[in-house]
Amino acid sequence: MRREERLIEAVIGNLKLLRGVSPSQSAAVAAQSWTLPLARGQALVRREQRLPGVCALAYGVVKLSIPARTGLGRVVRLVAAGQSFGESAAVLARAVPYEAVAVAHSKVVVIPSAALFGLIERDARLARGMLLVLAERNLGLLQELQGAGERRGLQRLAAYVDSLAEPAPGNGAWRASLPGTKTLVASRLGMSKETLSRLLGALARRGVIEVSRHEIIILDRSGLTALFEERG
Repeated sequence: MRREERLIEAVIGNLKLLRGVSPSQSAAVAAQSWTLPLARGQALVRREQRLPGVCALAYGVVKLSIPARTGLGRVVRLVAAGQSFGESAAVLARAVPYEAVAVAHSKVVVIPSAALFGLIERDARLARGMLLVLAERNLGLLQELQGAGERRGLQRLAAYVDSLAEPAPGNGAWRASLPGTKTLVASRLGMSKETLSRLLGALARRGVIEVSRHEIIILDRSGLTALFEERG
């Protein structure tokens, strides 16, 4: 049991949503939270159902998608370890417009809405942090919708890789990890798996990235940024 408690504390302590709150406040939220294991293919929630709270991923990958009558539907987000989802639904106490399904063996930390609201009432930093997270996500969605009509596939891919970029340990370089299979990432970007592979190869030939399975080393981040900011 203590091991599970430490896992919850570690996930919540590193969560962007709670950045800036004190360790004691983070521990208080962790004490009210719990974990849910998900097998590959298992749904945490279906469309028009309610989540049990804000969900943070300890490990694995969860796909948020809008189902269609035929085909895979539209993947709107791939949630990786250390990321959270369900904040808007928790704030509004509403059902979600998507389904959340594990695409790998995963574990979710559930943070009940009551714990967050209690902390918001006592500390404005959490309210500010949650506002920033939701604002960034909303802006990113709007930019993506704009880009879907204005950007070529190569530009969309470059923007997506840049959004996943994080510093590589030790050498000051940047790297990105694809949070799912190429089929899922392709669906996320509105293209086929074959097109995704071809475009990754095109970025590699341009010298801006190097690809090794799901790991991408960003060789020239300024070049990557310039590419997705191009017009025409």
